[in-house]
Amino acid sequence: MNYKPSLDLPQFARDSKTLSPSKLAQMVLNRRNEKITPESITMWFKRHGDIHEQLKKDIAESLPTQREEMDLSIFERGNYCQLPSIKGWISEMKARELSDRTIREQVGIVRTVCMGRFRKHGIDLVLEQKWAFKHPDRLTLDDATELILMLRERGIDTCCYKRAIKDFLISKGIIVGKKITVGKSRSYGKLARLYVERPILNQMLSWIARNDFEAYVADDFMFKTGTRLSATLNALIEDVSYESRTIFVYDKGRRSLYQHGKEWQKQTSPELWADLQQIIGKRKSGGIFQRLKKPYLGKLNRQALRMFVPHLEPKISMPNHFWRHMFFQHLLRATDWNYAVCAELGGSTIASLQESYGKPPEAIVREWGLKYMPTLETSEEDTPICLAEQLSRTSRKKPN
Repeated sequence: MNYKPSLDLPQFARDSKTLSPSKLAQMVLNRRNEKITPESITMWFKRHGDIHEQLKKDIAESLPTQREEMDLSIFERGNYCQLPSIKGWISEMKARELSDRTIREQVGIVRTVCMGRFRKHGIDLVLEQKWAFKHPDRLTLDDATELILMLRERGIDTCCYKRAIKDFLISKGIIVGKKITVGKSRSYGKLARLYVERPILNQMLSWIARNDFEAYVADDFMFKTGTRLSATLNALIEDVSYESRTIFVYDKGRRSLYQHGKEWQKQTSPELWADLQQIIGKRKSGGIFQRLKKPYLGKLNRQALRMFVPHLEPKISMPNHFWRHMFFQHLLRATDWNYAVCAELGGSTIASLQESYGKPPEAIVREWGLKYMPTLETSEEDTPICLAEQLSRTSRKKPN
């Protein structure tokens, strides 16, 4: 029998309870002996959107409920998000204005938990017969605490799992309370020691400038404005304001809700502004750093790290991102660890900075105590003792 998409694809999708193009392509090969690409199936569904939507509904209705035995087809990406508990949770997260990326991450974590397969840790609890596939509608608080304990016993940081599970259970109306406390991840403050003194940074920048002036200006721009690498390399001449000597960049943060990044107006120092003008030259449009590519810049920065901070270099996985870290490290110290100011200037969040750089050093906290605690003291005439004496004298006076 020849392959007929209009007949075969809907039938195969219903039989296998999946809309995965790769799996449907394999079924076509197995049943019709015809090799087609997953992309061709994707395009066919795009041209027949009404059929695709109807198949999604048909498959969702045929999936097992929480009262039935588990069917692994529910864990197909498209099917999984149609389950009542997951669909409702996604709607709640959207109402809370979480980004699409955050929602995908949270949903993916709960899916991993329900399957009991933690691939990045090389753990399959179902294969070990220590866990059974859980329908999300059927996942309980006791299940969650049992799984968290198993992961902790294996030395796994459970913070991200607890955060997603707790939020999901609450969305189902389950009272969690203190039975699941998220706490801080083991990576809390992981960048606290990634600090390089300014004289050494100057040496690094000077060396990079001698090798490639445009690369030096890009690094200096990231260091002095806290802009991420992609936003830096995508910065346009058209977004330069010559009156205010600022540049508008579109920097996409970890929880950004903006498709192309959030707009940030970056201020420049006189020295940085002069260097940028030298890079731009007489050009009127296009990328400011049009010649630079991420791999090339990364290789150059990696070499500088090996030369000037060899003790830190192995700990730095992203050599280009190093300059954004230095922006926050030095600005936190310059502002007396004012997280709010640094987050606003660098395009981050207070929570993210605290998670990455930890709390201020104890020595800084002591300095704050010496500086600010005296401001709470009352003046000599307003001390409680003086006030008490005044009240006493007033009460002893005889009325006229």
